[in-house]
Amino acid sequence: MFNCYKTCLVSLFVASVSSYNILGLFPLPMKSHYLVFDALMIELSRRGHNVTNYNTFVKNYSMSNYHEVDITHCFDAPDMSNLLTCSKGPPKPGHFMLKVHQSYDQITKCIPLMNLLNTTVKYDVIITEIFNTEFFVLFGVELGISVIAFHANSLSNIHGRMIGLSSNPSYIPNLWSGYISNSKMNFLQRLRNMMLNFYGIFWYNLVRREYNEIAERIFGSDVPQLENLAGNISFMFSYAHFAINSVRPLVPNVAEVGGLNIRSSQPLPQNIEKFINESKHGVVYFCMGSLLRGETFPPEKREAFLYAFSKIPQRVLWKWEGDVLPGKSDNIMISKWMPQRDILAHPNVKLFISHGGLLGTSEAVYEGVPVLGIPIFGDQRTNIKSLEANGAGELLDYNEISKEVVLEKIQRLLNDPKYKENAKLLSDRYRDRPMSPLDTAVYWTEYVIRHKGAPHLRTAAADMPWYQYLLLDVIAFIVAVLVAGLLIIYYTTKFILRAIYGLICGGGAKKGSSKSDKKKRN
Repeated sequence: MFNCYKTCLVSLFVASVSSYNILGLFPLPMKSHYLVFDALMIELSRRGHNVTNYNTFVKNYSMSNYHEVDITHCFDAPDMSNLLTCSKGPPKPGHFMLKVHQSYDQITKCIPLMNLLNTTVKYDVIITEIFNTEFFVLFGVELGISVIAFHANSLSNIHGRMIGLSSNPSYIPNLWSGYISNSKMNFLQRLRNMMLNFYGIFWYNLVRREYNEIAERIFGSDVPQLENLAGNISFMFSYAHFAINSVRPLVPNVAEVGGLNIRSSQPLPQNIEKFINESKHGVVYFCMGSLLRGETFPPEKREAFLYAFSKIPQRVLWKWEGDVLPGKSDNIMISKWMPQRDILAHPNVKLFISHGGLLGTSEAVYEGVPVLGIPIFGDQRTNIKSLEANGAGELLDYNEISKEVVLEKIQRLLNDPKYKENAKLLSDRYRDRPMSPLDTAVYWTEYVIRHKGAPHLRTAAADMPWYQYLLLDVIAFIVAVLVAGLLIIYYTTKFILRAIYGLICGGGAKKGSSKSDKKKRN
């Protein structure tokens, strides 16, 4: 009976909520990013809104108010699996990002996006990613609708500046620095942190120049320059949370929604559940994410893990993309795909070996599972450093992987109860929120629509030139006034002293000369 009443109440609530037309535009072909956006767009559809989603991971959901448009063919982006491998050590994804930027020049040949610019549908808001894809904010500008920007990570200094956030490098670590915010940086760390910020700005300005040229060819010469996009962003979501990301001051039109994609756990496939349940000593789960393939580890590093796994009593689930794993011991199960969220939720999983990507890290933190992190690129080192600082994990440097080191770290994380205890404490802090991250994202999306872009949430800092934001003009004025004042005092004092000196010495000289003249006359 209660469930019946609950269903009726929910139905009445949904019926009373306005149905909005929401546009999603997510061109970046990175699955780990899109999983976050997909969760929000699906939930908005479930709440009764009409959602049209342009993306590169179309799933063809069977919902009448959810429409997907495949734009995979629109961009000649390089194959991630070829660029991001472990075979030659930590890769340099900057090359990939540069290729993606260049591929945006092909938008004029993308029929779905060109048709979107001429659409007669009246959308209420556009949600788009801004991880080196700020260019697509211009679609919102051209369509005359409010823009919600989504960053699939903790905000970098560049993107934070777009919305008016403080990115003071004295205490806010750069996203790629490997430093954590609850640890005071020493002088050399602050120096390096500042230099990383300058490097990011320099690199971004190079890309932005290319973006502006592309934008003018597509939208016309009167299109806003990317450096002025701040005025076109109404709200910004960040896949972050202060429990594991940087603690920093936020402005009203920024919301942290880390963990947004973490759904309720589902039953595991029968073979995996049986494998986990029958492990008397628990299970270690090993996965290098959706972009990095474990099979690309060079033989000596792969054998280091095989050796370590053969020496522990726990069973091992290894996401292995190859057909066979040479040297696999009997306590290892491999699969090209594994339901990570549901595996980590199983109480018999004792350790997660990961590359330190934010989504997997968030899932492990949510479930209180200790992590052995092998950062490869991007923010992964920072994420693992944060777990280390909280006593819920350890970092394994890629270049230090050996049989002895891997075994020693795995045994310590499995056998020392403090890691599990600290992981549980971190999980409690991560879960303790006034509203779930998904509900938070839905609320602010509807808020922006209800209040026509919510301009009252904006801080004036977002529209300030950098020299005004840093008060350089005020500092220059004060310095100029002080220098002018000092010069006036200096020259006034100098004039007065000369005058006094002239009166004293000049008068004495005249008196002396008169005595001399008198002697001459005598």
